[in-house]
Amino acid sequence: MVRKFPILFLLVPWIVLIVCADRLNWHRFLGMPEPLDSIPRLYYAVVQDYPKPCPRSWRVEVEMMPDRRHAYLYLQKDTTRLLPALGDTLTVHARFSQGSLLGDFDYGRYLLRNGIAGTAYVRSSEWKMTGQAVRIPWHLRPKAWQHAAYERYKEAGLSGDALATTAALTLGYKDDLDPQLKSHFQKAGAAHILAVSGLHTGIVYGVLFFLLTLFGLFPPLYEARRHQVLLSGVIIIALIAYALLTGGSPSVVRSVLFIVLLETAKVWHRQPMSINTVFVTAFLILFFRPLDLFSVSFQLSFAAVAGILLFEPSLRRLFPLPLRSSGFGFRVAEYIRGLLIVSIAAQVFTLPLTLYYFSQTSNLFFVTNLLVIPLAFLLMVSALLLLTAGWFPIAEQLFAFTTGRLADTMNRSVQWVENLPHSVTAAAMPPSAMVAMYLLIFLFVKLLNRITA
Repeated sequence: MVRKFPILFLLVPWIVLIVCADRLNWHRFLGMPEPLDSIPRLYYAVVQDYPKPCPRSWRVEVEMMPDRRHAYLYLQKDTTRLLPALGDTLTVHARFSQGSLLGDFDYGRYLLRNGIAGTAYVRSSEWKMTGQAVRIPWHLRPKAWQHAAYERYKEAGLSGDALATTAALTLGYKDDLDPQLKSHFQKAGAAHILAVSGLHTGIVYGVLFFLLTLFGLFPPLYEARRHQVLLSGVIIIALIAYALLTGGSPSVVRSVLFIVLLETAKVWHRQPMSINTVFVTAFLILFFRPLDLFSVSFQLSFAAVAGILLFEPSLRRLFPLPLRSSGFGFRVAEYIRGLLIVSIAAQVFTLPLTLYYFSQTSNLFFVTNLLVIPLAFLLMVSALLLLTAGWFPIAEQLFAFTTGRLADTMNRSVQWVENLPHSVTAAAMPPSAMVAMYLLIFLFVKLLNRITA
């Protein structure tokens, strides 16, 4: 076991330490901020993001000075006031709270784990803009680039659900998503499409790889060591740029870090895709951001990747293709089989977490993936081309039209799957049952690997 998964013996103690520290409220060790006072007082704040619309207010993330703790201000809607923008400075008279219990969900604890030290509702008379940002600080520029790309979509003519889906899928901007549309994606088993993560960075990686190797027509371009180093360097830089374009969200950073490790392994002629690579990625992320351990997206993404690595090979051997290994029909069948097997492997390993957190799961996830993943690939390519077509009005209109139609098709496909009979199963799962289910899954995978070896 030590020889097979050496990094696991660093990862497990570190996870245990993080869990213990969280239960003991070791805020400084975990990087959690100390909660803000509930005493009304005057604060000086710097705006950290663009205002987000709420039913009766605008939510603004700010950094409180001088201790640099982050908070959410809910500014009263007022058509006579100019909203603050990224990098602006404010004076605010506020009384902060840490959130309340919503059933079994501790909202205040959730905010602290995400670096938010408190929330406050602020009337129009209780805040004042003291300065507008002339130059946006470097650490806020990813948010500015994400916002600029979003505005670019709007200027090109995207609107409504098509704009919301495109912005969520390509930029990780989900504030415009209608709650009902979110529900459609969740019940159809396509919620992962709306969260920019491994699938999306994988699409960008695949497009870059094929472009940089001239669609694989010239193997020497990437098989020689010096060419491999150059290719990997360009891919890593491009993916870091894409991560910045999405605002530097944790899910994208995780995916980019994973690909950086894969490319590094390629350069040094090591096995690139292995369970140890997953463990190394998780360890590095948790070392610098321990609180990501409690993020649902962190848990689901690593469970899905682990499922694909551990379960997919035995499933592939269990369901061989009876066709000849050549011809168009074989390639189509191989693609469909690969997509179904990967979907099943990821779904099996994320099922306990899905039932635990959401108390429901999609029964037709494989149908959804067959429809949505090819659409997601085409939509991402079209949308990214749209962002670069500003100097060519005809091309811009063409890509805007294509992107809008693809987004509408994706939304309709998801709704169609959701409306099929028995598409969703509702079942709550306590923590003990989740652990027991994972033990059964690992035993089953171990047995299947032995049978199909």
